[in-house]
Amino acid sequence: MKKKNTALIAGIVVLALLLVFYIVLHNSSKKDSGDTEESTETAFEIDVNDLSQAVFKTGDTDYTFTKTDDTWKYDADETFPLDQSAFEEIINKFEKIAADRILEEPEDIGEYGLDSPAVTVNLKDKDGNEQTLQFGDTNSVTSSSYMTVNEDNKKVYMVSSTIVTALQFNISDLAEKEAFPTISNITGVSIDKDGQTFTVTKDSSSSTGWAVTNWDGTKKDAGSSQVSEFTNPITSMSWSEFITQNTDDLSQYGLDNPIVMTIDYQVTETKSSDDAEKDSADTDSDNETGDDGANTDSNSDSENNSDTEEKITVDKQEILLIGSQKEDGSYYAKLQSQSGVYTLTSSTVEAFLNAQVNQFLSTYVSDYIFADLDQVTIEKDGNTYEFTKKTEEQPVEDDSKEDSKDKNKDDKEDTDSEEKETTTVTTYYMNGNEIELDDFSQFYSLISSMECQEWLDTVPDTENTPEMKVHFFKESGVDVTVEYYAYDSNFYLVKDSKGNASLVNKMKVKELTEAFDAFLEKQNKES
Repeated sequence: MKKKNTALIAGIVVLALLLVFYIVLHNSSKKDSGDTEESTETAFEIDVNDLSQAVFKTGDTDYTFTKTDDTWKYDADETFPLDQSAFEEIINKFEKIAADRILEEPEDIGEYGLDSPAVTVNLKDKDGNEQTLQFGDTNSVTSSSYMTVNEDNKKVYMVSSTIVTALQFNISDLAEKEAFPTISNITGVSIDKDGQTFTVTKDSSSSTGWAVTNWDGTKKDAGSSQVSEFTNPITSMSWSEFITQNTDDLSQYGLDNPIVMTIDYQVTETKSSDDAEKDSADTDSDNETGDDGANTDSNSDSENNSDTEEKITVDKQEILLIGSQKEDGSYYAKLQSQSGVYTLTSSTVEAFLNAQVNQFLSTYVSDYIFADLDQVTIEKDGNTYEFTKKTEEQPVEDDSKEDSKDKNKDDKEDTDSEEKETTTVTTYYMNGNEIELDDFSQFYSLISSMECQEWLDTVPDTENTPEMKVHFFKESGVDVTVEYYAYDSNFYLVKDSKGNASLVNKMKVKELTEAFDAFLEKQNKES
């Protein structure tokens, strides 16, 4: 019995100690938090539709906005293209601000950063009534910011820090930027800088369809994939920062003597039915004869034209002016077709300003498809081999038609009058003798797909004769000779008549010459 009493007394003691510990901990927590109270109270609210002015001050920067005829304007620059929806999104945050907690009678507001507020907002309504909100530090634990209303330091509200984040804007963030044009299907880019011009453009005389002209005037064929890599950033280009719409003095942005980037491109447009009707009406007017039947036909044509839409390709051009750099490295820029001055990132601009011809060269040394040529001549071991082709339409032999003729001899006249079906047949020749396309392709594909290890900046002088020479020709088009020279233990030197030189892996050239010799051997056996 004594043991039971002892255990009961011990349990009571432990319970009492726990109760004392709880009371001490609770009082300590309450003391640490001052007179903090949990709250769902509204810290501030206002009818935002009645506001006539809003002043935001962050550090040494302050912005004043005034509302006139339901439109907000930036007081410091009436030409500033203020994005109304973006600004109203900020104003609407004052419609109702909820307090997560309220600190009553704080001893020192400096502890909350309110002696030097991060943001101060002054709001004035149409009747001239003013309200002031001050925002201090942000609590790292609760992610709430401290706020006072009308400089009443007896109450400090803990509100969502997202409000403060939204208020710490830069004026350029609120500009309604002009959209950079949507550009695709680029046909040419020209950059004029310091009296020199760098150009990338479509060129029908180029083996690749593109040509690049370097700053020094050197022109070379440009690889299509390299061109795409260069022009792709243009298709997604956008302004970084709005600067101003006041273009009275462009010299402060280096735009009085800018680098000029001209972008040529094409768009597909639909010719409207109105245009078709107008064209038809013009045609009718030009062909009036006074004959009722003729006019009826013209009217019928007009009705048909109005129901159709025609797709047309239209050439477009944008001129981008690039000025000086800001301290952050970005470039001032504007489009000639737009009024505002903006910035572009340094990486975007410098990719164009630092362009060099070698980055556009295709890795293929002679990317000429025989189907696009009139003639290819190969010189090797003192012999010349001329490859040509002939394309013609030939009738298609149709067994079913022959059967029909046998069964219907009485309808011979009708059968003879039918148009005969034809097919396009291409015949390939070497030195006038017919050859099989498959045989020719086995070695020619190695020529057209030959890739170099590197392009050389200068063309080395060569004293020895080339081991192989290939001449590509198309009337009013391609006229290029490519020569293969033994160079060293690893490479062949490949030179062309356009002034290009490159190094090609020796084993690739060996594969080509062996395939060509095998082709010649087969032709000799068959002849």
